[in-house]
Amino acid sequence: MLARSRTETSVISISSTSEQGSGSAEISSVHATPHKLRTFHSDSLLDSASGRASSPSPSKARPPEDISSPPIRPILANTNVRTYAGKSRSFLVALPQSQAGALGLESHSQGLIDDSGTLYGESQEDDFEMRESYTELRERWGVDVSEDDPRPYSPTGSTTPSPHGKGKKRKEELPPRLLPNGMMNDLKSITELRSKGESRRFLDEVGYLFEGLDSGCALGVRRGSALEIITKLCDIDFARRAKAADFLGRAWEVMRDAGAGDGDKVLDSILVCYAALVARDPTDILDLASKSDFASTLHRILMALDRSNDPLWLISSNAGNAELKAAGISKAENTLLSNLHRLIRKKSGLLEESDIISNRLLISQSLAIVSPSAHNLSHLPTLLQTLTAEINPLPSRVSAYTSGLSLFPPQGPTSFKDTPSLLHLDNCLRLLDSCLLGSWSISADELGTQAAQIDQLREQGFAKSLVALCVACGIILLDTELEDHRVVAGKCMESALRVLINLTHDDPPWCDAVLEDDFAMAAIMNLIVAAQRQRRLLEKRAEVEEASPEDRDSAAHCLDRMCLALGLLTNLVQATPHARTVMSETLLDFDCPGKRGCIHGCRCPGRTSALGCLARIYAQHLSSSNELDVVVRGHMAVLFGLLMDRAPTNQRTLLDALPGTSDREKLGALLQHAQDFTSFYVTLTRKMAEARSRGQEEESEVMDTTEGSPSSLSIGRTDGVLRDSKGEAVAKGVVAFLKKLRDQGVK
Repeated sequence: MLARSRTETSVISISSTSEQGSGSAEISSVHATPHKLRTFHSDSLLDSASGRASSPSPSKARPPEDISSPPIRPILANTNVRTYAGKSRSFLVALPQSQAGALGLESHSQGLIDDSGTLYGESQEDDFEMRESYTELRERWGVDVSEDDPRPYSPTGSTTPSPHGKGKKRKEELPPRLLPNGMMNDLKSITELRSKGESRRFLDEVGYLFEGLDSGCALGVRRGSALEIITKLCDIDFARRAKAADFLGRAWEVMRDAGAGDGDKVLDSILVCYAALVARDPTDILDLASKSDFASTLHRILMALDRSNDPLWLISSNAGNAELKAAGISKAENTLLSNLHRLIRKKSGLLEESDIISNRLLISQSLAIVSPSAHNLSHLPTLLQTLTAEINPLPSRVSAYTSGLSLFPPQGPTSFKDTPSLLHLDNCLRLLDSCLLGSWSISADELGTQAAQIDQLREQGFAKSLVALCVACGIILLDTELEDHRVVAGKCMESALRVLINLTHDDPPWCDAVLEDDFAMAAIMNLIVAAQRQRRLLEKRAEVEEASPEDRDSAAHCLDRMCLALGLLTNLVQATPHARTVMSETLLDFDCPGKRGCIHGCRCPGRTSALGCLARIYAQHLSSSNELDVVVRGHMAVLFGLLMDRAPTNQRTLLDALPGTSDREKLGALLQHAQDFTSFYVTLTRKMAEARSRGQEEESEVMDTTEGSPSSLSIGRTDGVLRDSKGEAVAKGVVAFLKKLRDQGVK
């Protein structure tokens, strides 16, 4: 296999026994060497496969200086020697000495001894021990520990295999790792190290912007730097990196220190735009509001704004130079504000193309996203002021529409004075709704002040303005020329109805304030009938062809508006006996197209009693198996019971309009539907109460470390649970009345 050669006759030869021999190896010296040979460990490929190691014995000791000849490589004399052996052959499996007998290697034990006299199998004993796997090593050194783990991994010990037992492990304490001075850090992984580096590099890149916002810089420099931040933040990638680098909170503080929010029209406009951009992600706005004067600053800016001095509103409405000058906007400021307006319109993605941009809108949009608990009683006057100022022109605009004019004035230099912002109104109504539901941070001692401010709002005719807003939104939903505003109008109408429901719930003064408007009941009935009619049209279209997602959404919103209007009507009938009479006197045509002349009251020749229209809607829900329709007809059954209670005229009118063969059958159906609705209502309110209780417990745990009593801050929510119990009592009273009327009969 491998060729061999002789060099001298005085070399050490290795004699091997024959194949029939005992297999023991003998090392003999044929001739004595004249000089001492040093021990030579051969790493030749000719080592024996059985583990024989050539270890020639040295001759008599002689001084080292006598050693003159080089070491002679041993030559194997037996051609049967296997050559692929030795410790360097990593692909060979080493065997322990304890298994030599079982494998028939006892006779070769001498061949398993290396040059140092150590048994070859014993020298590789570690190969048979249980070594740590890569998974265990990764766990021990915390390679896969998340960089976001609040409890960083710290190795306290290692598990190493024991040399005395196969597979057994023992604990070893790891010495603390000592790093050179200046090398200590709290980073846990290369990912976090890279993230920290990227964040630092990002902050270095935008550092010049913060330098330009220094309070010692000129006003023009501060305005330009702030506008540059807005420009960069419109980029989605920049916004993502800014969020990771904690840039948002720092930029807010720097802009506030630069004078933004203190009265400068350009810096204030940039600040509210910045707030709206941050509010694109609710998580970012919540974090920003929790650690700064975010809400208070925006409320303070909003307090000083109206349609006549709102910078972005004037720019967006194409106001003339005289109006801009009257608002205190110079030509230089006009240029900067125009650039900001163009940036919001083209790059920010905050608003639609048809929306009118304003500082008020950007502020209310940001505040509506912030958690309601971030608002307190000091913010309520600002909200009520901007809400009433925005909604006051609507009654006159509705009257102008009935006389043949457009609902909103055409674009012009002075059109901004009479044009309300529906988006801003929707945001303000949502904020007021959360306040009425008790979600604001208002203590028990402040409830009296809050109630006084709400009562003052009622005395200013706010109920009439809310009804006019609902009418205006209904006009937009039907007018083809205002089709671009339909989505916003639908949202605004729903928000207005929710606020009216909260204000009139078990509150006779507010119910009287609504009914003081002679056209309020007709407007409410028009909303109910129009929503039901539109929903039926969409459902019929879906039966003929597959409904589009837009059609399904429109049908759902129609149902929402109808239910909200029915809830408002129920509140009025429950709290004010006069509402029963007003209902019986209200006339309208179920198929009224909603012409201009029918806005304040239907004038169609086919008009009938409003009670008959309600009965028709109720009959349409009887044939439906939809779960929501079942709830609606149950609600209407309770409403019919309220309308018939102590009103014989209404009893006769409703029973004549309801489907059925006899009064007893009709009353029996009403009773069954009312009972089903009452059971559903009781179950729903109990689940809501349990959810509120769990929420209050979680809130109390958070509030333990803050000022204020958790119970006092949550009193509004508790009051909401009590009001639900009152509604349960009303529903059970209606069930008892219908049962009595069915058994005794209608007189």
